Amino acid sequence: MSSLDPRPIPSETSSDTLPGDGPVREAGEEGPSVDSVPVGPSPPLGPDSFVGSAPSVWTGRPVERPTPRRPLLHLTLFVLTVITTTGVGTLWFYDPNQPLESSLARGFLFSFSLLTILTAHEMGHFLACRWYGVAATWPYFLPVPFPPVGTFGAFIRIQSPIPTRRALFDIGIAGPLAGFVFLIPAAWIAHHIAEPAVLESLGEGAIYFESPLLFRLFEWAYGLPEVMLNPVMWAAWVGALVTSLNLLPVGQLDGGHVTYAVFGPVGHRWVGRLCYLAVLALTVYSIYRGAWNWLVWALILTFLLRVGHPPVLDPLSSLGRERVIVALVGLIVFLLCFMPMPIRF
Repeated sequence: MSSLDPRPIPSETSSDTLPGDGPVREAGEEGPSVDSVPVGPSPPLGPDSFVGSAPSVWTGRPVERPTPRRPLLHLTLFVLTVITTTGVGTLWFYDPNQPLESSLARGFLFSFSLLTILTAHEMGHFLACRWYGVAATWPYFLPVPFPPVGTFGAFIRIQSPIPTRRALFDIGIAGPLAGFVFLIPAAWIAHHIAEPAVLESLGEGAIYFESPLLFRLFEWAYGLPEVMLNPVMWAAWVGALVTSLNLLPVGQLDGGHVTYAVFGPVGHRWVGRLCYLAVLALTVYSIYRGAWNWLVWALILTFLLRVGHPPVLDPLSSLGRERVIVALVGLIVFLLCFMPMPIRF
């Protein structure tokens, strides 16, 4: 996930100071550079200029450079997330009939698989920001020392304005596509080593995880019925869920960035509202089925709709036919990962 940071827009708007299309230039080269952007207070962009978890606040503080100034914090959070996800994975796949080392190995396999997908997702955003000269932090991983996953995911903070619609589109779509590239082999490995579930032995109180369309394709290819969860499958399932939720076209989710770039602010607003109504319908249906799958996410989307999306500096820039095609690829990725009822009992 990427979120725009409530920092000031550069006080000058000449072509010499704004980050533009193309790779970040090194010191000494001609052309715009993030390091040369002057920073100072600017008037707010209007009622829709809400970013992150709060309205924009023009503090006058300097933006953070694309090269992180606090690498130890990012590294510490990542290491803690490795520990928490390994611990949770060990609890999920603990077998009292085997040595503890076997359970720890399965826990680490879950952690490695999941963090590979999440890291690829966030680095997709980060590298796209670097390409366009947009100031962004390294990923912040969020460790959680309890089940079911051991992490709340990761995010980067975008700390300078997005110059064009193309830049916004590429930054938004790069994360889900990069994560999906690693999700496919994880799903394949998960089904290759999967063991069929003996439904009679599960009994009442068993938890069932719905298979996204991507999983169903592998189940069809391998001729698998219901299968037991394994560490790689659990990581791939979480990765698919995270990818689909991030591609919802609402607010400043990745899908919201893409929708804003393709349809503009008005289209973004209406597509977001339609998606919100669909999620509300899924919430009511899941509550009726006793699963409560979508309740928390409906509350999150309620907030994201109120926050809105900040504009790009050049809203009249062309998106191009190629990116419309990539947007359709993103839609296919969403359909392959989406689950109407992720968990049922």
